[in-house]
Amino acid sequence: MVKELNGLIRFAVAVLALIVSLPVAAAVRAELDRNRITVGETVMLTFLTDDPKQNMDADFSALEKDFRILDRRSETQLSIVGGRQTAVVRLLLTLEPRAAGDIVIPPLNIGSDTTRALTVKVDPAPELEPGSQPPVFIEVEILPSDGPYFVHAQLGLVVRVFYQQNLTEAAISQPEPSPAVVRLMQETPYQAERGGERYRVLERNYAVFPERSGELTIPPMQLTGRLVERRTSSVWQPAVRGRRVQVESEAIVLSIESKPDEFAGSEWQPAREYRITQQVSSGESLRVGEPVTRTVIIDTVGLEENMIVEPAWPEVADARIYPDQPQGITRDDGNWVLGHKEFRYAVVPEKEGELVLPELRVEWWDTQNNRARTAVLAAQAIKVQPSALVPLPAQTPLAPGATAPGAAGSPAYSSGGEPAYWRWLTLLFASLWLVTMAAALLLRNRGPVSRTRSPADTASTTEMELLGSLDKACGAGDRRAARRALQYWIQRFGPLEGCNSVLEFAAYIEDQTLRDSLLTLDSEGFRPPAGEQVETRWNGSAFWKQFERWRKNRVDLENSRTASITDLYAMKNRPGS
Repeated sequence: MVKELNGLIRFAVAVLALIVSLPVAAAVRAELDRNRITVGETVMLTFLTDDPKQNMDADFSALEKDFRILDRRSETQLSIVGGRQTAVVRLLLTLEPRAAGDIVIPPLNIGSDTTRALTVKVDPAPELEPGSQPPVFIEVEILPSDGPYFVHAQLGLVVRVFYQQNLTEAAISQPEPSPAVVRLMQETPYQAERGGERYRVLERNYAVFPERSGELTIPPMQLTGRLVERRTSSVWQPAVRGRRVQVESEAIVLSIESKPDEFAGSEWQPAREYRITQQVSSGESLRVGEPVTRTVIIDTVGLEENMIVEPAWPEVADARIYPDQPQGITRDDGNWVLGHKEFRYAVVPEKEGELVLPELRVEWWDTQNNRARTAVLAAQAIKVQPSALVPLPAQTPLAPGATAPGAAGSPAYSSGGEPAYWRWLTLLFASLWLVTMAAALLLRNRGPVSRTRSPADTASTTEMELLGSLDKACGAGDRRAARRALQYWIQRFGPLEGCNSVLEFAAYIEDQTLRDSLLTLDSEGFRPPAGEQVETRWNGSAFWKQFERWRKNRVDLENSRTASITDLYAMKNRPGS
């Protein structure tokens, strides 16, 4: 029974592996270039896939009930990314709705795939005054149509140019509201019907950001061009240069409101949407002196990235924070700008226990619902373990008459205690010294002997070269070269075995001034606090003096330790001498 069960399990695993290994066909997707149009306008329905072998044949008779299919074409876009060729295959249909209403484009079978249903809202054609329509005219629309409009908050400006005949030498002036910033987002050509007449339309969507409250005027925009006409005598008569036309739109006046009194935030950030998230580089724990990177990500709708303000951090105990230069970009979806900004911080814990990346709160104004909101980024706790590097204890000079460490409780020998013991030791060391001197003289008399250079000598020469490079880089203010030379010195000649980074070396240093300079040097590329220049954050000459003073003190300390051991055998230190 058990064998049969094991056999069934192995069979199921094999079948599952086979299913997973099978290539997955790229699905066909359906998209509309607009979800809302007016009777008489056209809409583009696109079917696309990234599988170049996909069969795009389909039966579109289900569309003819609600649409006229005016055009059908296909295209393939090839690209090479990272040495790999990719393809996007598109099938495009130009559709004209037959009536107003919410029209559903049903799921369609494209090859072996079925697309999802789509809905397009078709508004009735606007009522027009009696009389003939001009061959060219401009429509202007403000979004949202009912306001309110706030300072620095995006409002949409839609400009549509209607023309019946071919229009050449066309030029339209840009919207110039003042004071405001204008950004062109999207330009879309399509067809529409006005007053029973068929028009070609060029639609432009702009984002407008008022710079101060009060009255904002959008002056009329002018269109100039020539209408290309044909002679009526023959349809084969070639086109000739037509008559020049000039039309302009109506001026628009808007009331821009200032920051509401009920907004309690220190920085005014109006947006339709505002989201704050984070990414943390470390896991659940790290060690003292090891940095963790916290990336705060803010995404907005209706607010450009240059208007996104850096969140304020509360005080973080027992940690140092090094902010990086923020990175941001502004895109758009054709109607609204999309702001994206990232703030990176290197946080270095200085004490074991728990490091809490604090909660961040940002006040912003919801322009869709006309109310104040607060975006909250939750705090995150990280366990901090002791550093793997244990600094040497501070060397304090002994006071006169003080007992050296380890001497407490040891009996002091007097001149009358056991002088013979020390005399025997003296004779032994003196004999060893005489034997050593005799051997040295014997070797010297034999002539020069080839001597292999010790690693210590090579290391000493290389260390001086590295220190010279560090001194030169510090004198030139070359922060990157100084950091590189110091890192090489730490790895080869540093005081700690296995130490490979400036950050670990800084955790070992007890001199607070030198440690601060090391941390500043290691944070190359990080942004200084607001209003502070980069040059004032790290001074190469001052750093070299601090480092060289520390290094010489360390060398002197090691020499003094060596001397104290050697002097035990000196005649003046021997008891009874």
